[in-house]
Amino acid sequence: MTLKLALVAALFMILSAVPAPARAGEAADLIHSDAPLWTPGNDKVWPRHFTDGDSFGCVHPIKLGLWRYDAADGDFDDAWRRFDNYGVFHCWMNVSEGPDLKSFETSRPGFLVQLGSAGGNELWVLQLGARPGSDYLLLARPPGTGAIDRFDVLQRQCPKGRLRGGPSLDILLTRYCAINSRGEMLALARWMAKLPALGVMTFESEPPKDDED
Repeated sequence: MTLKLALVAALFMILSAVPAPARAGEAADLIHSDAPLWTPGNDKVWPRHFTDGDSFGCVHPIKLGLWRYDAADGDFDDAWRRFDNYGVFHCWMNVSEGPDLKSFETSRPGFLVQLGSAGGNELWVLQLGARPGSDYLLLARPPGTGAIDRFDVLQRQCPKGRLRGGPSLDILLTRYCAINSRGEMLALARWMAKLPALGVMTFESEPPKDDED
């Protein structure tokens, strides 16, 4: 292979690894993996199980309860999320979403994973669902101590060659972004951390004491 052809091939490989430029309506692609990328027991995965003498349970990095999402563009779809502890023997969160406090959808099991850092911020991902596979929300926050009560929600622009699905079914979307390795997820999060955030997700309140949902 000539030097010129080698340089062209190298440039093609670099460009293929970079997410596609922002396109209208695609800054919030659904990110999905065929199987969950992270499992409990990893020191980056929360919640974690603990034992302390006669007590035991699950430790969470965030404040559990109701969280409000404020989109940078003023979109109010799925503006609320609810994070609940599942139990004391099996550690995960039950996460539900909805446009208002009376319209939460069926909850899905969720885990928070600390990916690393970029630009002075911690990078996190919320992994939702177990079978078939998981969906992901890319998050960032300044380093800090204590229970987390705020995240920036990062854009989700799908890298080239990772889009799956086909035409919409009436108004039902079928396209999603297939990311099937931890390395790809980290690379995507670091890239998205350089762009303006989609919005902010903040803790609002604990669920009512008498709420049994």
